[in-house]
Amino acid sequence: MDFVFRPVRRRGLFLFLGIFLLNLVLLGWLVLQALAQQTRGFFILYLVAAVAVFIPVPVVLYRLFSLLRAKYVIDREGLHIQWGLRTEDIPMDQIEWVRSSRDLPFEIKLPRGSFPGAVLGTRTHRDLGPVEFIASDTRALLYVAARDRIFAISPAKQAEFFSAFQRSAELGTISPIERKSSSSDFLVSSLFSDRAARTLILTGLFLSLGLLILTSFIIPARDTVPLGFTPGTQNPEQSPAERLLLLPVLSLFTFVLDIGLGAYLFRKKGYRIAAYFVFASSIIAPLSFLVLVALIIFFPV
Repeated sequence: MDFVFRPVRRRGLFLFLGIFLLNLVLLGWLVLQALAQQTRGFFILYLVAAVAVFIPVPVVLYRLFSLLRAKYVIDREGLHIQWGLRTEDIPMDQIEWVRSSRDLPFEIKLPRGSFPGAVLGTRTHRDLGPVEFIASDTRALLYVAARDRIFAISPAKQAEFFSAFQRSAELGTISPIERKSSSSDFLVSSLFSDRAARTLILTGLFLSLGLLILTSFIIPARDTVPLGFTPGTQNPEQSPAERLLLLPVLSLFTFVLDIGLGAYLFRKKGYRIAAYFVFASSIIAPLSFLVLVALIIFFPV
């Protein structure tokens, strides 16, 4: 019988959702301000600010995804920890003890950069050795001592966790499991060891960077470029040349989102083909924008 425990999540969910929505609103406002500018310098300034606001968005989304997916599972074979793309399988015969922070005679320092929803990282204690935190709330920490290290976790129902652990340990192991550990680093190495995934990812990246380089050469040579149409006419609307920077920026945005979704599907069993299609979609946006820029260069209006 499996006992599944979720970490304490309320404070972390409010924090990550709040940061994500705030960044999303600010990003939209900065893009609208950039489009409304007629002065070259202010347009670029707003665009750079929009890129800076977007940078933490993938990190926040991954933290939110990790917290929603996180769980601690106890069975007769051992303890299984799932946190985002990180997994730990600890055999029951390798678990020496489980204690709350109140039962320890000393204090263990928290990892740097800990905040609600993401108490993650490793600290080394002079007596206990490495202590790895895979938790969400510092107020609900439990320490699980394995042979190679100690894990700090934060199940929402501590009393039930203790009871489930004792019951599973007393029943004994039927089919021993191996000690396993995987992380996002393992996923990156898996992606780049797969020829098709590596080719699609690098192609999308090179096309996006090529689009950025090409537009950087066009902008100084032109004052305006045809983007869009004026209402009621078929003549392209002339816009400041700096607005071409929107194309590589949008291309890089879609590239990051496609790679994130593709990496998630790549890791799931049975979704490898779907992951390839998502990686391939990261090529569509920069390729389409490159065709548009080529039309502007060779067929100016």
